[in-house]
Amino acid sequence: MSAALLKVLWIYGLAAAVSMLIAGVIKGMVKLLNLADRAAAPAPAPSVALPGPVLQPVPPEHVAAIAAAVHATLGAHRIVQIDDTRGGTGWRAEGRIAQHRKLAPQMRGSRR
Repeated sequence: MSAALLKVLWIYGLAAAVSMLIAGVIKGMVKLLNLADRAAAPAPAPSVALPGPVLQPVPPEHVAAIAAAVHATLGAHRIVQIDDTRGGTGWRAEGRIAQHRKLAPQMRGSRR
């Protein structure tokens, strides 16, 4: 083997050994800090389970009042189509292309 190749391998091995040593030191520091945090942390207080929200059915009068308010706000309208949102990628792509064309920089003064 040539001297240059041996030198490269020596440097590579030395760098690997130093990296492993530094990783071990960092791991030891993390373990020591975790032990210090456990010793300094007070014991957790026992938790008290709070009651969850009680769901009550909505009275039909409320539903009718909300529907009337929506109708008064939006006016008379009808649903034209209910479709799966996963379909129609062509329309989305076409809209995206139109938006990109609108925002594309215009070349002025150039010949085509």
